[in-house]
Amino acid sequence: MNLSFRFLTGLLFIFLSFSLPLSAEEIVYDRYAAAGLEGELLGNSSGAGEMFKNWGKHFLVYPFELVRWPIDQTLVFVEKHHVDDKVEWVYEQMKNHGVTPKVRSLLGGEGLGGGFDIDVTKLSGMKENLPNLTVEGSALWTVDHLTLYEGKLTAEEIVRYENRGEEHFYGIGPNTSLGDGTSFRMERSTFETALGLSFLNTWDVRGHFSFQNVNITNGEDGGRGIIDEIFVRTNRQVIPGLGGDELVNLGVKVEHDNRDLQDLPSRGGYQRFYLGYTKGMDGSSGFLTYRGEAAHFVKFLSDRQVLALRGVAEHHDELGDRQVPFFGMSRLGGYGVSPRLGDAHRGFKRDRFFDESLLLANLEYRWTVYNYRDWRMDAVVFWDEGQVFGEWSGLQWDDFRSSVGFGVRISMADDILLTLEIARSGDGTEFYAKTKTPF
Repeated sequence: MNLSFRFLTGLLFIFLSFSLPLSAEEIVYDRYAAAGLEGELLGNSSGAGEMFKNWGKHFLVYPFELVRWPIDQTLVFVEKHHVDDKVEWVYEQMKNHGVTPKVRSLLGGEGLGGGFDIDVTKLSGMKENLPNLTVEGSALWTVDHLTLYEGKLTAEEIVRYENRGEEHFYGIGPNTSLGDGTSFRMERSTFETALGLSFLNTWDVRGHFSFQNVNITNGEDGGRGIIDEIFVRTNRQVIPGLGGDELVNLGVKVEHDNRDLQDLPSRGGYQRFYLGYTKGMDGSSGFLTYRGEAAHFVKFLSDRQVLALRGVAEHHDELGDRQVPFFGMSRLGGYGVSPRLGDAHRGFKRDRFFDESLLLANLEYRWTVYNYRDWRMDAVVFWDEGQVFGEWSGLQWDDFRSSVGFGVRISMADDILLTLEIARSGDGTEFYAKTKTPF
């Protein structure tokens, strides 16, 4: 008999045998006859000590009776219906047809779970005609993840709280002015459940459900105007979502990534696609989000030189007469370490441009100027080109904005330690000191 089946059967009978010590020295009494104990209390026993001794026996046995009774009934059922023989027969039949149950224990340090080894030749009936052919696979479940043909299934519960006291806002659209710069405070609490599947070492699929509570108030101005004073009281622009909202979001993200390195790749690339649905609890917000992002890295002229190209397209589509709150719109400007903080347009301040859609292209020339053992320094020259807009019909070539710059990146063992960059645009000059690259 297979070791896995013996392991399962052994666990069952070890658990059931728990009842044996309880019946080794059984105390004979009538649990429903209170008169005996009552007589002792009335003085009919040989002494008070014997009375409390008998009462103690009754008291200690009752909890074990609650455990022993279902175990005894289980043993009787197993014996009467030959359950162990039937389980063994099912196991052997599955094994003969190419499906072998497996058990994973905590003893190996890999988690508790189970699964199957699958003999494809037996399962498909090819074994008789091709006895030397072997095609095998497996599916294994544990409390941590599911391994399925080199795949991994993960589940996450995420709780995140953000309190940003000085967020900058210049209005909506591609032609806003630096002179209209305002500040606001955004307090956001996020509760998210996500389920992801990784397979073939390069593919990831992730679905999520989240609830967000967003509060918008006047922020620390830092020399800027207050958002209510600039945009509400002057009626300069209608800004949706200034009162905050409670949002429910459903989304799915598909990613393919075959880069040779995460921080400093020299070949390969990635493609990411996202589709999301968001609805505000107050009924004013409701929209779909479409986002596509792709990057490619290729060696140029020598092994020490790399060209890196990235493109991003994003659109938020209102549902019916609902709207996209300004804090959920596409944002352009800054170093772009996260889409939540704006996409990379390094010659402009972070979140310089807001609107329902964006197009962006980033081009970098990277040259390794120093390399000693694990230490490395790269020079980088870059160009960013992009714009925000409302509907696709509002896309205008004249609204594209450009920025150029250069910098150095210091790394050890292919991990970025420090990157120093300077960028120039029509708005002015921006400096950055970061510990990661924008893409």
